[in-house]
Amino acid sequence: MRFDIFCHVVDNYGDIGVCWRLVKRLAHTHFTSSDHFTSLEKDHFRLFCDYPDLIEKIAGDEGLRETLSLGVEILPWHAADHSITNEIFPDVVIETFSCVLPPNYLSQLKVLSKPLIINVEYLSAEPWTISAHKMPSPPIMIGDALRYFYYPGFTEKSGGLLQGQLPILDESNRQIPRSLEQVWRTLRPPTEAKKVCVFTYGGEKLIQLLNQMQASHLPIDVLICGENALQTSHDWLEEELAKPERREFLRLIPMPFIPQDDFDWLLHACDMNFVRGEDSFVRAQWAGKPFVWDIYPQEDGAHINKLKAFIDIYLQNASPAATTATLAAMHWGEFSHWWPALHSMSQHAIMWRHELIQSQMHGDLAIRLREFILEKIKKG
Repeated sequence: MRFDIFCHVVDNYGDIGVCWRLVKRLAHTHFTSSDHFTSLEKDHFRLFCDYPDLIEKIAGDEGLRETLSLGVEILPWHAADHSITNEIFPDVVIETFSCVLPPNYLSQLKVLSKPLIINVEYLSAEPWTISAHKMPSPPIMIGDALRYFYYPGFTEKSGGLLQGQLPILDESNRQIPRSLEQVWRTLRPPTEAKKVCVFTYGGEKLIQLLNQMQASHLPIDVLICGENALQTSHDWLEEELAKPERREFLRLIPMPFIPQDDFDWLLHACDMNFVRGEDSFVRAQWAGKPFVWDIYPQEDGAHINKLKAFIDIYLQNASPAATTATLAAMHWGEFSHWWPALHSMSQHAIMWRHELIQSQMHGDLAIRLREFILEKIKKG
């Protein structure tokens, strides 16, 4: 089967991070090995992106080579304009996050191809997404293709989550990735200091957090990731954060850009994680560590309902201590009010990770999407 997948980058690494994981997972699902297809040719995936250089950064050399060997091709957005011929046309087109397909590409589809078009939407725990999941969108104009909406989610009735390789919870079996070896040598031992990863949108909330951490006089190594958080750290320090800087017991460590898989390792290796876009939000949950979701703010305030819906399901089976502390942390409350309950938050994070694994026993997002695609193509 041939897939065309489109990603328009909005939230820098978040959108393309999800798309790259999706492509990798789909490339491992072996569509053509299904009974519905007898072709001996392997599946082919074309990923069209307006920032293809970001893919190379997050994939890393080894990860990029491995995925390309599975039949994945990375192309710039404009290459879609003349990408369909009588010999080369997609069986499935995936629009990620409601991106608008290039007009010339759409015109070619109407003439040369009638693919299955699926819009893989943003992840949400909001109940309405279940009723909208897998629903078709009727064509607006004559000749337009039918689209299906596919909603990732946390329950069996949703589209599932992208899983990928899970980190090993046993501390003794973890090998430090090469990209992090130098940084790790600068950190204090776990018995001397906690490790907190900060990958947020920065701004006043992060400045307040750093002030409160410093005021606590607790030994904490803060690993600062991404341009936004680094810029805010510069502002807080009133100097460039080019090397580890110490303010009393608090140490700020500027992090280099690391491949996606190594970032997953980093999240698991820290005691607490502050994350932002959908990709790091999901990976923080698979890491089994406490986290705060610095959700992307929307002008209409829709992010508030989205955050509340997630917190509601995340804390459904939490202890009173974990609930109180997590609510305070998720709403950027006073550091001293929730940090003492970090152990309870950690226990709940591990329990939540186990619940997620159980909910994905019959397939993660890629497997569920494969079954949906095969079902629709079989019905014609």
